[in-house]
Amino acid sequence: MEHNKEFLNLILDRRSCRAYRPDPLDRPTLAAIVEAGRYAPSAMSRQLNHFFVITDPELLAGISATVSRRLEGFDGRDCRYGAPALVLVANAKSNRSAIQDASCAMENMMLAASAMGVGSCWINQPYHLTDDPELRALLAPIGLTDEERICASLSLGWPADPVHPGRREHKGNPVSWIG
Repeated sequence: MEHNKEFLNLILDRRSCRAYRPDPLDRPTLAAIVEAGRYAPSAMSRQLNHFFVITDPELLAGISATVSRRLEGFDGRDCRYGAPALVLVANAKSNRSAIQDASCAMENMMLAASAMGVGSCWINQPYHLTDDPELRALLAPIGLTDEERICASLSLGWPADPVHPGRREHKGNPVSWIG
């Protein structure tokens, strides 16, 4: 029972990180985080998520620059907050549950990252540009196909500052009990 409390505390204490140290994450750490995403539930267990783990500084800069240029309100901003790794979660355009499948994977990866002391932040901007020709041209060489869409993105890196300053009370997300 005690290990369940530890897991519940991990969920309640997890926070998004928006400031990263420049030093890269090692491949085993990234692999463990992505493996947690691969084991997430998916609709009818179809397992159609495609994970792109990007650590190449040139490609990361290119993604951030494309988002900055192409998405209104992001001019001059780094959508990944300087994180040295970005995981794009793509899924089949034909999958009606693509967003839900990717969301389950994202939550698993964010919790795994938190458990390992790695900072993470859900990044929405590539999702909003999934059909943008410039972003698709940038991602085609790494294997994003025309049959896939970007559903979610996760920045990962060592936090510049502590990400668990103490649990905050959440006042939103009301709960209604019936019966």
